[in-house]
Amino acid sequence: MTLMSDTENDKILTDRKVAWLASYPKSGNTWTRILLSNLLSNSNSEEPWSDKIDLAGSISSSRPRFDNITGLPSSDLTADEIDILRPELYRSLARESKNRLFIKVHDSYHLNINNEPIFPADISIGTILLIRDPRDVAVSYSHHSGRKNFTKTVKHLNRSNHHLSGDNRSQLRQITGNWSEHYTRWTQQTDIPVLVIRYEDMLADTAAQLQSMAAFLGLEQANDNAAIHRAVDRARFDKLQAKEAKDGFMEKPEKAKRFFRSGRSGEGKEVLSAELQKSITDEHGDIMRVLGYDF
Repeated sequence: MTLMSDTENDKILTDRKVAWLASYPKSGNTWTRILLSNLLSNSNSEEPWSDKIDLAGSISSSRPRFDNITGLPSSDLTADEIDILRPELYRSLARESKNRLFIKVHDSYHLNINNEPIFPADISIGTILLIRDPRDVAVSYSHHSGRKNFTKTVKHLNRSNHHLSGDNRSQLRQITGNWSEHYTRWTQQTDIPVLVIRYEDMLADTAAQLQSMAAFLGLEQANDNAAIHRAVDRARFDKLQAKEAKDGFMEKPEKAKRFFRSGRSGEGKEVLSAELQKSITDEHGDIMRVLGYDF
């Protein structure tokens, strides 16, 4: 065994600048980013955000950023070729940044065709994995996509190795897997520490969950109760809705009527047919039980 010097060990810790904010789509990722942005800015403003969420890092699947940093047109590469380059892309971001990065991720944890993890452990502080009842995800994701029924979305939630975007779309391919695969792939890997946060627990006690996230990431604001509560108050859902109604929201898809639509839990059990609910629970019942979702 080769022991590292204190200097080498400090260098490794310094290089760990990336906090991955991972979730299956429509599970609270944007809300979490707003909460963390509020907490880090520690502003006394009552506005949820200015013109954008002020949190360094953006999204892992940004095509323009890939093209700019690699100097390669991603449109000329296959999705597998892009995935070969993604680990070094994130390392480059970490090396160039003086600050901690918070990177939104919809991918599950997976390896590229060179058997290398897409998300490198050597630059990672940890992953906050946001989980939401898949029945509610189906409803929210359908509205987000502008779909008039829920059947197609439920098929996506249940399809093994499902992926988003790719081809020549505005974002790179993101291999989510199905809802259960997304959870198990992140929680069964052991290279990057993971904190699981349920969306329903965020609704029940937002301040407590934000404090847990801040402590997990080693943020000094974790012990500042006043800052925690200011951040939470600025991110109340009614304020987010009012802000979007007034100024719009840049992350709203063109087909969606609004981004901050409902935000509550239990909607899936109210509006999904019994057949679609059964399709979800048949596929994901084991993981739903682990996470405390009854049916």
